[in-house]
Amino acid sequence: MIARGHARAWRLMAGPDGVRPGLPCAELLAPVPMAAIAIVALNDWWWKPSGALPGWLTGKLSDVAGVIALPLVLTAALGLGLRGAARLGARVDWTLRRWKLAAAIAVTIAAVVATKLSPTIAAEVASWLGRDARIVADASDLLALPAVLLAWWQGRAAIARVPYGRVAWARERGVTPSEALADVRACSAAPTDVDAVAAAMERDQPVMIDRALARLRG
Repeated sequence: MIARGHARAWRLMAGPDGVRPGLPCAELLAPVPMAAIAIVALNDWWWKPSGALPGWLTGKLSDVAGVIALPLVLTAALGLGLRGAARLGARVDWTLRRWKLAAAIAVTIAAVVATKLSPTIAAEVASWLGRDARIVADASDLLALPAVLLAWWQGRAAIARVPYGRVAWARERGVTPSEALADVRACSAAPTDVDAVAAAMERDQPVMIDRALARLRG
């Protein structure tokens, strides 16, 4: 029941995708990262200023939630940027790939380590975020880093559901179904569901493709 509820909420947030591509940022438009972003916003704009929660708790909440959300914000921004470039004629793959997810997680870890260990870097990053932004260099905040595993899980789940835009990209570029869905299989998607999507893509039947994708996505 929980899994079905999560899948339904994800579909509602991410919107439709199939032969007509959806926005290539479905990994971000899911319950977990959306909740993380909401926690950062509530924490920074309400809980911290109001003193509604203990200082030690508000100090860690944004760190944990930010570590979860940031890699997916990065992959979503990259996907949208590449989609824009593709519409202008660039031959690029705008869909989520495992290497893009891994790169975003590596950037997140490097950024957190740098800002939490160097007061100079922390102050510089805060200046980019706005006049009132403040980042405190505190090595204990590195305890939030294991939360990046949730971002990894969420990203892999998005790939296992067939990344948004993948079918449309494969049809436009003439990529074979086996190649287009290779990383979907690698992320432990149900083999029979992936086979159904591949068969529909092979026949190039839009209605069957959309139905097979809907079945795979729960």
